[in-house]
Amino acid sequence: MFEITPYPSFSWSLSRHKTLTSCARKYGYEYYFSHNGWLSYNVEPYHQHVYRLKKLQSMPILFGQIVHHLIEQSINDYLQTGKAPTVAELVNRARGQLNAAFIDSTRHVDLWRHKPNKFYMMQEIYYEGKLNPELVQDYKERMSAVFDNFLNSETFQQITAQKGSLRIGEPEQFRSMKIEGIQVFVVMDFHYYDEIADKWIIIDWKTGGESDDDRQQLALYAYYIQQKYRVSLDQIDVYNEYLLTGKRKKYAFTAFDMDNILHTFQRSVLEMKKYQADIFSNEPVDFEDFEQTTEKWHCKGCNFKELCVQN
Repeated sequence: MFEITPYPSFSWSLSRHKTLTSCARKYGYEYYFSHNGWLSYNVEPYHQHVYRLKKLQSMPILFGQIVHHLIEQSINDYLQTGKAPTVAELVNRARGQLNAAFIDSTRHVDLWRHKPNKFYMMQEIYYEGKLNPELVQDYKERMSAVFDNFLNSETFQQITAQKGSLRIGEPEQFRSMKIEGIQVFVVMDFHYYDEIADKWIIIDWKTGGESDDDRQQLALYAYYIQQKYRVSLDQIDVYNEYLLTGKRKKYAFTAFDMDNILHTFQRSVLEMKKYQADIFSNEPVDFEDFEQTTEKWHCKGCNFKELCVQN
């Protein structure tokens, strides 16, 4: 049974670490001051407002979520029916979901304000009042390339060729493990066990360009598989599938990479604990102690920027 608590439970994830690294004030909004903001009673309007802002979705984020969802759906459908979708079918579904997000953001604003976890609000429309036509055209043009590259990717080709010899893990599922007594969340796009090669395969679908963070993210996934299934790193193959370009990149990880991830985790947790007034209840320090970033380029795409202007 879901229990309402005055403060959120403490946990760690790579996205939480990146948020704190970019801006402590954003970290406070995201992980503390939005807590219980989904409740319709017995909660301060301030927390409801912060939670609403937390649920804003920018076009790149929304597009990525829709593509990931359709890929997951396509793989599940293929495994059950043996039938793959066409590019046109996937594009039509994606357009339908983007259109639904646009309609929510422009016509159902009051519904979103009351139930921000049930309705869409696009960040660009919330702050600018409209979508940039060039942005819309850019993502329209990306759709065909992204879905074509997915269907022709080595990963999907292997799924269709070796359906009987692959043990598919649940995609996009929230997974967690304990490291030094702290719950660590890991959200992998896709993974499976190849019985013929005796390998665990991890796939991360990317709808944008390459990033310096990609390797660190995938190293954490490899660490999770290593710990969960008690296998050596030699038995784990890790790939980025860059859907915009069709490029596939393989990563090989060593014990040094695993030590690096643990070191990042340990340093990050120490930094996060500075923002706990009580380490047992996870009560946060005062709002003013969550410092705003001095690197203002972080603010441009931040969901909470209107709050920082007010303060």
